[in-house]
Amino acid sequence: MSRLEPKVPIAAEEFAARRAAAREAAARRGLDGLLVCSRGGGGLDRYADIAYLTDHYTSFPFIPDLPGRWSGRAHAFLVLPVAGEPLLVIDLPYAERVAMPAGQVVIADLVLEKTAECLAQCGLAGAQVGLVGSDTMAVGMFRTLEAALPGIRWREADDILSGLRARKSAAEIGRLRAASRLGSRMIGAMMDAAVPGATHADVVAAGMAVLIPAGGMLYNSFMASGTGGNHATAFRATFPTWATEQPLAEGQWFRAGISGVLHGYCFDLARSKPIGAVSNRVLEAFEAAIAVVGAGIAAIRPGATAGAVARAALAQQEALGYPLAGVFGGMGHGLGMGWDTPWLTPEQEMHIEPGMVLCVEKTLTRDGYLGDFEQTVLVTPDGTELLTDARIRSW
Repeated sequence: MSRLEPKVPIAAEEFAARRAAAREAAARRGLDGLLVCSRGGGGLDRYADIAYLTDHYTSFPFIPDLPGRWSGRAHAFLVLPVAGEPLLVIDLPYAERVAMPAGQVVIADLVLEKTAECLAQCGLAGAQVGLVGSDTMAVGMFRTLEAALPGIRWREADDILSGLRARKSAAEIGRLRAASRLGSRMIGAMMDAAVPGATHADVVAAGMAVLIPAGGMLYNSFMASGTGGNHATAFRATFPTWATEQPLAEGQWFRAGISGVLHGYCFDLARSKPIGAVSNRVLEAFEAAIAVVGAGIAAIRPGATAGAVARAALAQQEALGYPLAGVFGGMGHGLGMGWDTPWLTPEQEMHIEPGMVLCVEKTLTRDGYLGDFEQTVLVTPDGTELLTDARIRSW
């Protein structure tokens, strides 16, 4: 019997409507079209824009170009003219599930050269074209397109897709709910496995035993353990993040922040746990992180700005006496097929709207004690709905 999580369907008409909205936004900006670039390759960085518009992901790895044989592998390009039909260039002959008419999907080994041909075919060889995915395309790839089509006037247009992706449809919210439930089960299994003598790898393995059979993918698992006070210690690794050799020990604090993907949509959450006996100093840090995140969530409502949410949370952090500096300078972010706008930082004036899905997060440290907590919420007309359903306290 399958243990895969059922997939909330998204109709082909919804993908077509997204492409239409992107074209309309390009037209309002005075552009003749867009070129959208995304990367797959079996990873989870920068796949979202093509998947959002076409439901396509390429699993072929990112390999160096071999002139005359292949180019741009692991990448896909959507040529989206304001006037005329779009063309999607992909590098694998698996187009059955692409949410576009078959005649608009082009399969090529020489992905860059074929993309240049498609730009010309769509009448964009001498046009003003918005580039979406400028942080995804390697410099050499862009130079190949520039050389092939020197008449194109390129404009930055990443914000067109980030703006569209900020507000989720009903089907997207359904997928985000399912992803958050899976992430919550995963981190629950990890917290259960975090006992004296277990390694960070043992803890991640317990979570992966939940994630993989359900059809999910791990994006990352930030982990650390240690002790506070006069002889503070901290144990962590970076590549992979669970590779520290020091096992968990009685009296330590432990934190894990995980993110992953189910059916193209992300989960992102964090929890902390005392290992063995509970000390007041350890719990103080844990509870402070919970309180700061709670203050941020309480400030979320339609019409509020992202900056106001961040400022409310940071005011709580300051009131509790925790330093404002840290690894991540924000209080959170939008969530969808990746890290979406808005970013929850004090200066951000983007308004919160119903249909946004937001992660509110905080890692606090003081005197060697660490607390970490993150929740995911859906913005509703009346406030928020909590999507994370992992237990809050493991003590």
